[in-house]
Amino acid sequence: MAGGAATTAFVTEAGGFIGMALIERLVAEGCQVSGLAGSVEAARRVRAAGATPVIGDLLTPGQWQDEAAADWVFQLPRHAFNGSRVTPKQAESIGRAHVSMDAHLLDVIEAGPTTRIVYVADASCYGATGSRAITEDAPRRPGAWGQCFEPALARVEGYSVAGLPIVTAFPGWVYGNGSWFAARVIEPIVAGRPVLRFGKTGPWVSSIHVHDCARALVYLAQHGEAGGSYFLVDSEPTRLHAFAETFARLAKRRLRSWPIPTAASRIVAGPVCADLVQADAVFSNIRLRGIGFQFDYPTIEQGIQQIIGAFHD
Repeated sequence: MAGGAATTAFVTEAGGFIGMALIERLVAEGCQVSGLAGSVEAARRVRAAGATPVIGDLLTPGQWQDEAAADWVFQLPRHAFNGSRVTPKQAESIGRAHVSMDAHLLDVIEAGPTTRIVYVADASCYGATGSRAITEDAPRRPGAWGQCFEPALARVEGYSVAGLPIVTAFPGWVYGNGSWFAARVIEPIVAGRPVLRFGKTGPWVSSIHVHDCARALVYLAQHGEAGGSYFLVDSEPTRLHAFAETFARLAKRRLRSWPIPTAASRIVAGPVCADLVQADAVFSNIRLRGIGFQFDYPTIEQGIQQIIGAFHD
């Protein structure tokens, strides 16, 4: 998986949860990395990770676009779900923003030297799946949250048809010491606060450790098929509440839960995100494994052990 010293990479939302893990992986592979950072603090994190920060915002065209041309370009999501309540008006705004951000990036690199664009999409575009894993070829039936990303995804598919070397990645629930997992699992358990539990156990979901997610994104830049799409998930679906149960058990902490009846889910999570905490979303990684990718943390048991071990280190 060596990118080589001559390989250049440009990462959007570089100071975020997935972006930081991706930069660390690319730098470890010997790549020359530039990361788009929207603030001085984000730029500091990007620089500390070994990349060159580029100040700018995907929503606003500017000088950052001159720096976007690279061998590999990674377009990361700006508005990943973190467990917060989202209103329909906010979801609509998020959808419009995604279309604009993609255009500001993809329009300026389509005539450049880029050999692979890894576009990170939201797996909720596929909607509820039932408890049996679906493949990337299954029809997309998005719920309220997934629908706000459909216009952007349709535009990206158009860019791909037009010849841009785009590989689309659909991560499942990306967990690690950050984002929703830190806010909704680690912090409340460590502080002795209750963790929200939707229904008795929550839905079946597919997940991936953030380090494996970063590794898979780099692997797709090297081995993914242009025009193809790939689910980035481990091989063992889990109940949503198992994240909190596993973390509490391995960290030797008491787990306190605040049960949310199914009927109240729309009130607590909001009408847009209620399907995320109620409906099964299970995806197959057979296509990802078929191109040779192997997981460092194939189960949440192993992944959460790494998170806890990092605390001690």
